[in-house]
Amino acid sequence: MSKRPTPKKRRAKRATRMQHSHYISLEVARLRKRQNSPYGAQAEPKNKSDKALKGITRIKA
Repeated sequence: MSKRPTPKKRRAKRATRMQHSHYISLEVARLRKRQNSPYGAQAEPKNKSDKALKGITRIKA
């Protein structure tokens, strides 16, 4: 028979919150930098109208 796995220590709720708040702070900083950048705006999708026409499968009369 195989041995039982060793019980793991419980991770504190505080540790998870701290990790999440750190991630959020980095994300906010990243988005702020992107917002201030001249290249931060999203690009307009190409062939937008062509793709819209392809999506139409039937026309109701």
